[in-house]
Formats: sequence, structure tokens, C-alpha cells
Amino acid sequence: MLSRWRLLVGLGCASALAASSVRPILRFADLPQSVRADIEPYNGDCHIEEQRLADGDAFEVVSETGMRLIIVPCGQTGAYNMPFAIYGGYGSRISRTAFPLKFSETIGDTAFNVRYDELEMRFTSFAKGRGMGDCGSYYAWRAAEPGRMGFLVLEEVRIKEECEARADGGPATWPLVWKRQ
Repeated sequence: MLSRWRLLVGLGCASALAASSVRPILRFADLPQSVRADIEPYNGDCHIEEQRLADGDAFEVVSETGMRLIIVPCGQTGAYNMPFAIYGGYGSRISRTAFPLKFSETIGDTAFNVRYDELEMRFTSFAKGRGMGDCGSYYAWRAAEPGRMGFLVLEEVRIKEECEARADGGPATWPLVWKRQ
């Protein structure tokens, strides 16, 4: 069973955030240098403008074991899909990692519209097939247990290919393509 997540609190930074397991990242200065090197420079792999951080889309989750997962926007956003990168590690040793996409042999370096559900302790990605969100793909991950390969473990994949203007309960209710046993 996964340990409960806790907030990584900076020195002297106790606030209402201390009750949450998620720490928002609002400025380049809030990021480890290894992550900044990818997103701050114009020629970085995931270059974004600092304002995208101020919009509240980047965050960090830290486990009781000290595993850090940092999710940041990565590159240009589309009309309704925003790409994100994930960085993982312990302490100051943080590097870009991958999102497992299907089964265990497929990974990707970005996922779209990533969110973290603190109560469920899971990360999700909803790549919309079109703006109204009535089709696309939905991935759900949990943080990996210590000693496992990678930082995330794929839990399920749902895909709805037909865009017929029906929400059908949202992406979490779409046809299940794959589920971890």
C-alpha cells in the first residue's frame, strides 16, 4: 500500500498549504535547477514562459519516503490540450522521467492536461480529441513503491474514439482499454 503523501514545506513557509499534499510551483525560483534548465531557457526541452507557472498549472508532490514528483507544463499548449513533463527523484537529485502509457513497455515523455487527485492519490491525463472533451484518451497512474523501476505505475487506460457530442459521464467512465491486474 502506498504511503500517504505529504507537502514539501520550504524553510519558514508554513501556511494553509501545510494541510495539503500538493505544493504549487508559481515561479522558476520554486523549481530545482535541473528542472529549470529544461523549461526556463528559450532553447530548453520544455521551454515555457514563467507566467504559465503563475497560472497554477505546475505542482510538486512528495512522499513520506522523500520521493519527489514535479509536474510542469512542457512547451507550447494547444487549443485544448496542455503538454506536461514529469520530473522525479529524491532530495536535490531530480531528473526528467517518463509517463508509462500502455502496459509496461511503452512510455512517453509528455502527457496532456495532467492533474493529481489528493484523495485518490493518483495522477490522471485527459487528452481531449476535440475541445468539448467528448472523446480522447484518459490515463491514470499511482506513484511507484520504493524499489520499483520508474516513479509512476500505470493503473488504467480508457479511450473513446467516437466524438459524438455526448459526455457519457466523462473520461473516467469511457471504455476500459487496459487495467493493471
